[in-house]
Amino acid sequence: MALETWMGTRLFDRSVNPITLTPAGRMFRSLAADILRSMHAARNLVGGYEQFAENDHVVHFAVAHTLVFTLFPDWLKRLTNEFGNIMARVQAVNVPEGVQHLVAGDCDLLIGYHHPQLPIALDPNHFPFLTLGVERIVPVSAAAPDGKPLFELPGKTGRPLPLLAYSSGAFLGNVVEMLLMNATEPYSLYRCFETHMSEALKGMVVAGHGIGWLPESCITKELHEGTLVRAGSNVWATELEIRLYRPVKQRGQAAEQLWAYISNQSIEPRIEVLPEMLTPG
Repeated sequence: MALETWMGTRLFDRSVNPITLTPAGRMFRSLAADILRSMHAARNLVGGYEQFAENDHVVHFAVAHTLVFTLFPDWLKRLTNEFGNIMARVQAVNVPEGVQHLVAGDCDLLIGYHHPQLPIALDPNHFPFLTLGVERIVPVSAAAPDGKPLFELPGKTGRPLPLLAYSSGAFLGNVVEMLLMNATEPYSLYRCFETHMSEALKGMVVAGHGIGWLPESCITKELHEGTLVRAGSNVWATELEIRLYRPVKQRGQAAEQLWAYISNQSIEPRIEVLPEMLTPG
C-alpha cells in the first residue's frame, strides 16, 4: 500500500485470488528489475575496496544520480583498462550536494552536469574542471498505439498536460524550469508528481502518467524500443555539459595521478544517441 501511495497508482489487483499485478504493476516490476541490475553492476564495478582505507590508495567520486547509472560504469571501465586498476568509492548525489562534498573535501572528484544559464558556484581557480562530453535533456512521453506521444507540448488551454517533475532544488529541475521560463510559445502544464531521481521519473513516464524531461543517456533503450517518444520539438530541449571537477588543493596520490592521466588523455564518455534524437524540430 505504501508503495502504491508513493507511485500514485494501483500496482496490485486485489479483486482476484490470488492477488495479481496490474498492467502498471507489471511495468514497475520490469523497471525496478532494470534499476536493481544497474545498481548491482555499478556496485560490482566500483565497490569492494573497504580494505583500502588510506586516501592515497582510494579515489573518492561524487557522481550525479543519472550519470552514476548511465555514464560512469562504462567510463570507469575504459579508464581502468587504459590507466590501470582504480580503487574507487562512489557516492550518487544531486549536483548541489556534490558541490558541497567537493568544497568540504569529502570527495576527490565530482562528475556532474553544467548549463551556462545555471552556473555551478565553484571558482575555477580553486576547483578546475575538465569537460567530458555533452548530452541533451529532452521532453518525453509514453507512446500511444499509433506511435505518437500520449502527451505532447505545448498542451492546450483547458487541457493542461500532467507534468512529472523533479523535486525542488534538483539541478535537472532547475534546467526544466529554465526551459519553461524561456519558452517562446504558451504552454499548459500541471504538476502531478515530484522526485529527485531521474530513474523514478522515467518509470512514471513509461507507465503513462504524464510528460517529463530526461537526459538522453537515461532513455536510449526506451526510445529505441518505442516505449518512449519525444514529446516536443528541439525548442523544448537543451544541451548539458558533463564536467569533471577537482579541488586545486592536493589530494591523495591515486587521485592526483588519475587527474593527471585524464587531463592528458581525455577519456571521454560514450553516450549513445539515436539518429531520430538529432532531427531538428
